[in-house]
Amino acid sequence: MLSIPVDREAMRSGAPTRSDHLRPWLPLLCAATVWLTLITRISSLLRDADVYWHIEVGQWIVDHRAVPHVDLFSFTMRGAPWITSAWLSEVLYFAAFKLAGWVGPALLCALSASIAFFLLASLLLKRLPNVPVVILVCAGIAMTAFHTLARPHVLIFPLMVLWANALVQASEARRAPSLVYLPLITLWANLHGSFTLGLALIGPFALEALWTADKSARLTVALQWLRFGVLALGAACITPYGPESILVTFRLLSFGTTLATLGEWKPALDFGALNPIVICLIAAIGYVMYSGFKLPPIRLTILLAVIWQTLAHVRYVDVCALVAPFLIAGPLGQHLSWPQLQLSRKVVPPTSTAFIMVIATLLVASGLILATKDHSPPLVPRVAVEKLKERQTNRVLNDYYFGGYLISQGIPVFIDSRAELYGPAFLNRYVRAISLDDLADFVRLLDECKIDATLLFPSTPAVGLLDRLPEWERSYADDVAIVHIRRTPR
Repeated sequence: MLSIPVDREAMRSGAPTRSDHLRPWLPLLCAATVWLTLITRISSLLRDADVYWHIEVGQWIVDHRAVPHVDLFSFTMRGAPWITSAWLSEVLYFAAFKLAGWVGPALLCALSASIAFFLLASLLLKRLPNVPVVILVCAGIAMTAFHTLARPHVLIFPLMVLWANALVQASEARRAPSLVYLPLITLWANLHGSFTLGLALIGPFALEALWTADKSARLTVALQWLRFGVLALGAACITPYGPESILVTFRLLSFGTTLATLGEWKPALDFGALNPIVICLIAAIGYVMYSGFKLPPIRLTILLAVIWQTLAHVRYVDVCALVAPFLIAGPLGQHLSWPQLQLSRKVVPPTSTAFIMVIATLLVASGLILATKDHSPPLVPRVAVEKLKERQTNRVLNDYYFGGYLISQGIPVFIDSRAELYGPAFLNRYVRAISLDDLADFVRLLDECKIDATLLFPSTPAVGLLDRLPEWERSYADDVAIVHIRRTPR
């Protein structure tokens, strides 16, 4: 049973109370910490080159008053079926870019993350004392820091928090969530393809609600959750693509081990080095072993599944940071006897004047920080791409990372991060070729695809081979990229 009984007798007793002035400020302090931390490293928020093609797609959508249904940006898959589940995020990033240059997408990203942690702290404070809330929120901030980028997935952080809280709250009350939460999944489905995770979470929480409900009420509870699940599935299909956005997720999952070869899908942890994820997991294990804290079986199963996905794919670190706290909050409150502690505390809300002064201080500090920082994206092959334009190359074999920037420059790409477009066979061949795992196939690939130039990182193994092939010449090199041109155009 996850409901927490309230000691009414203790409430009526004349026990002295202590004023808690900090508690109502905690959500704002958490959000301010995230905001100030992120805007001091705007170039880091823009370090993922995908932001270029997301903005380009957003501009295409605005210009054409439509969403794309085929590939428009590569020469290897030109015209092949392709949809963008993040179309609304791309429009928002494009609008932010038009309004404020590169600062715009970075600030939009920082604002979304700040709102998410404000909501996370606010909702956890309904279940836990100050210290555990601060620990959980700070752990979440640390874990998501390296994956908070100006990309569509960050814009759904607040929705993920609200959705997870709604499911947990309903499960603990042994009922289905209110239908007023359905617009959240519709908005999520138009912002990012991870909405399928939100749908997948319905099942285990419905099972938990059934497990803990009275036998006489289980049929009613089952029908409520079934209705909510069906309506949520329907709400998720309210996109320009209908159910196709859901099918894309299944196609990606069918890639198997191929996903692990892509940077954004690689495992999140390197246990050979300390990082926030390792520290948080070890600290959590230590606390459980020391305190004897336990989770109900179904809740534990959900948490272990989230942790496993986090270890398997770096993308799931956000889920672990923003969803896992709700999985443990209720049982942890019982473990700490929080209802009894809460009775002896009087929460003192902040005055409106104090609140306005804090917001004004944040705005002034933000302005000073933004005025003193360089906001251009790092690792951009600007000069190298200019050399390609000068040589009027048409078919460029590019490093995976450079795809987004090439798209923004109007150059058709060999490959970019839209893995669902290229498919596992194409991705596997590409990775093996440029890493020279199959040297002969790399040479064949150059000829089959009629490549007349390459744009690769200096550390890419294929660069050394191109330097030795007589039909290729190194045209340009710097710390970011190396350009090779075919001596005799095909």
